[in-house]
Amino acid sequence: MPSETHTETANRFTAVLWDFDGTLVDTEPRWVEAELAILASHGVVWDRDYANGFTGGPLTDVCEAMAASIGGARTIDEIRHDLIAMVSRFNREREVPWRPGVLQLLTEMREAGIPMAIVTGSAYAVVEPVLAAMTEEIGNPFNTVVTFDDVTPQTTKPAPDPYLLAAERLGVNISECLAVEDSPKGAASATDAGAAVLTVSGPAQVGPGPRRVHRPDLSGLSLADVISLWHLADEPPAPIANGGGGVLRSGERVTLTDPKGRKHSIVLQPGGIFHTTKGAVRHDDLIGGPQGVVVTSVGGLNFLAMRPILSEFTVSMPREAAIIYPKEAAQIIMWADIFPGARVLEAGVGSGGLSIPLLRAIGPNGHLYSYERRQEFADVARKNVASFYGEVPSTWHLKVSDLVTGIGPEPLDRVILDMLAPWECVETVSRVLVPGGVLCCYVATTTQMGRVMDTLRADGGWTEPSATETTTRDWHAEGLAIRPAHGTTGHTGFLVMSRRLAPGVTAPMRKRRPAPGAYGPDYHGPRPRNITEHDQWRLPKEER
Repeated sequence: MPSETHTETANRFTAVLWDFDGTLVDTEPRWVEAELAILASHGVVWDRDYANGFTGGPLTDVCEAMAASIGGARTIDEIRHDLIAMVSRFNREREVPWRPGVLQLLTEMREAGIPMAIVTGSAYAVVEPVLAAMTEEIGNPFNTVVTFDDVTPQTTKPAPDPYLLAAERLGVNISECLAVEDSPKGAASATDAGAAVLTVSGPAQVGPGPRRVHRPDLSGLSLADVISLWHLADEPPAPIANGGGGVLRSGERVTLTDPKGRKHSIVLQPGGIFHTTKGAVRHDDLIGGPQGVVVTSVGGLNFLAMRPILSEFTVSMPREAAIIYPKEAAQIIMWADIFPGARVLEAGVGSGGLSIPLLRAIGPNGHLYSYERRQEFADVARKNVASFYGEVPSTWHLKVSDLVTGIGPEPLDRVILDMLAPWECVETVSRVLVPGGVLCCYVATTTQMGRVMDTLRADGGWTEPSATETTTRDWHAEGLAIRPAHGTTGHTGFLVMSRRLAPGVTAPMRKRRPAPGAYGPDYHGPRPRNITEHDQWRLPKEER
């Protein structure tokens, strides 16, 4: 095999430390079976869930509990001897219950030259029959084995000593190791030792923790996948604006997509439940794991779980007022030419649907001045912006005020007006918008659109306004079946764009005259400067 470069080895763990029962092999039920059998021989019955509670803990803990239940008929050491002997016999006589994906991963890691160790709270007599079977099947990939026999009852799991001993034997730094565990106590042992931990599902649920990532099992995972998970466990949390960072955590907003493409936005909470017509989806099945996974409801319905991107966040966040939808927000960023460092004013903040992409576009050196008349709208917008960015950006200046009376003196590069009557603010913003600056008005109706455009023409200090409407259409493509999908996002609003001229400059008169009747007797709004009251419209040729 070709030798690996330093960069390749530096970008992965130096060793993998494997738990045994429940991680490499599904032998935890054999321990419970042995415990219940020994207790039954003394006329004692344990609840199976109670027996599962000792999973991953020190062997002495369950032996002490069994001795207390039996009432002194057997000593702790005698019970431990009986347990080890019975489970060892099970492992010799029965087929090895490999956990999904284990043998393939062990083979790939061994071929890559990665040192590996078994770190278990079981005795070596329990491990030895499985190691013998593994050697016959794929060879022995382990450089060392740390068992209950190598530590004291006080320093076995959940103490960090077994993992520290394994790293010492391998000659590696424990902080550069990946431990694979299935129990809370085993995971605590590896975490306290300083290793990153990949947890898999077992009888007892392992909760989230530092340097920890969870997967239900190892099936389908390659070495490259495990390395990616190792990196993920070390990623610090980050706001949604920066991709989220690392594993899914409590308090994060997640988008669940069902097989029909319907999206559901939830905020993860420990013990939380998302109810569906096909049963519940547990939040705990997502917390601590990566995004981009499939979670299944109790009734068998699969959901794809992802952190929301900007367009999903803005349509799913809490709101008090209607928002500018992503399709218009994207057009505004492009056609209004929002650049890093720009000084931008928006009036009509609503729930912050446009504030969020504007803040991203202006970057850390820009300034966004947001005006909102209603305090309750401003409060919701502030919360949404803080939720997306992790804090309220210092580049955002939110003011609860009427724009006409409260506008500041700061010069502006761009102005976006999202309000009922933006024409009332044209004169106000013209005093602070720099020459060449862009004005964008978002309006819902054609009458509003016309009024804004005529106001700009009548003022004379603006370029000829343009108006656009944006629609999007989904497409269905499967093999040769390619056609428009049924879902189409139609009208939500119009965008009117114009640029500010230099002080004292008026726009040249347009040579093309309006259509006949455009400014006829029934029109009562502002008129372009070349249309007078006595020259309101032209007769059609046939009437002249």
